[in-house]
Formats: sequence, C-alpha cells, structure tokens
Amino acid sequence: MVNSLRRKTVVIAGGSSGMGLALARKAATEGAHVHILGRSVEKLIAAKAIVGGDVHTHIADIGVENDAQRVAAEIPHVDHLVITAAELVFKPFEEMTDAEISTMLSAKFWGAVYLVRHLTPRLTRDASITFFSGSAAYKASVGGSIVAALNGALDGLSRTLALELAPVRVNVVSPGVVDSPVWDFLPPAAREGAMASIGAGLPRGRVGTVDELADAALFLMGNGFTTGTVLHVDGGTNA
Repeated sequence: MVNSLRRKTVVIAGGSSGMGLALARKAATEGAHVHILGRSVEKLIAAKAIVGGDVHTHIADIGVENDAQRVAAEIPHVDHLVITAAELVFKPFEEMTDAEISTMLSAKFWGAVYLVRHLTPRLTRDASITFFSGSAAYKASVGGSIVAALNGALDGLSRTLALELAPVRVNVVSPGVVDSPVWDFLPPAAREGAMASIGAGLPRGRVGTVDELADAALFLMGNGFTTGTVLHVDGGTNA
C-alpha cells in the first residue's frame, strides 16, 4: 500500500530546480509540508512561487557540515528526506583537477553524509531517505570516471544505511539522461539536438523528463516495503 504524503514533512536538497523541483511540486500537491534546501536565494524564491502550497526554503550549502547542521536544527521532524543535489563534471580522468573532484564530492557525497548525519535524530519511525545517483555508475563512458565513482558510492552507502537505520527505509533513484536544467549551458538548438541524439540510442527512444524521475522518488517514498533498493529510471540505458 502506498502511504499518503498528506501532512508529512518532506525535505528536498536540490529542490530548487530540475528533478528536485518537480518532486517538490508533486509532494506539495499531495498535501506535504515541503522544505527545499538550496544555495541560490533567487532560485529558492522562484521555486517557492512555482511549488505553492506549504513550502519552506532554506539557504544552505549541504557540502558544508555547519550548514547541514543548522538546517537540521530548523526542522523538528522529517518523514522523507530526498537528496537530488549534484554538481558534476564530465571529462577524461587525466584532465580532472582536484578542485573539480572536490566540488563534486562536496555536493553529491558529503552533502548526503552530512544531511543524514544531522537529520537522522529527527526521522520518524516510518521515514524514508532517497538518494539520487545515476546511470554512470552502471554503464561506463569516457569522461565519467569520477561521476561513476560518486554514484556507486551512494549505492553502497544506501544499502548499508538501510540496515543500520532500520526501520527507516533507504533507497536510490538512478536516472539516465534527463532533459533538465543541467543542460542549460547549451544553446537551445544544440540542446534539442543532443537530447534527440542521446534518446535515439536508447530502447525507449527518448531521454527522460524531470516529472518521470520525480514519480520514481514518490514511489520509493510511499512504498513501505521497499528499502536497500536502486531503482533504475534510465530508458533502458543498461539494457
């Protein structure tokens, strides 16, 4: 049976854009008390207007432990914690700098560690934690070495936490390529071409949408018998 989000407290790190924003909107529509964590004041203001409903925003860099600890102190209890935050760099391993690796670690890995560390005491007995990893961990590609390592780390972390934090449920959503703001660096025509080219190589014939990934997170949040699981929502990337 899928549990209702009505009056549940949902915390979304990275909820000011992309998949996190889509999830925040859907959770608010279902009657949840939504807390969005992000680094940009402007994005948080815009997200609050888009989401509507009972939504609270928190300015924080979750890769800084003091920020994660401060935010945790501002939220009395948590029913669902979702971490979509990421800052990724794709380039050949030999060209990757320590600074770029550190930035990725901060947003994708340390942010997850710090939030879980400081929010665990506030998790309800039936709470869930959902990480977002990615298909790079399961299908090698040139330029994706560090991204793959980080995504794989979240996989291993989630399986162990599912045991250590039980009965709290811990799961992972692993997206494939998704048409999201992460591609905004490309001019519109180039972006459209890239999405079409990548999608044509998938069994599904297209790339994913942020709403489809948000729906995957909603499933993991609501299904009370799912824990220690990686849910691949990738259009058949690994087929």
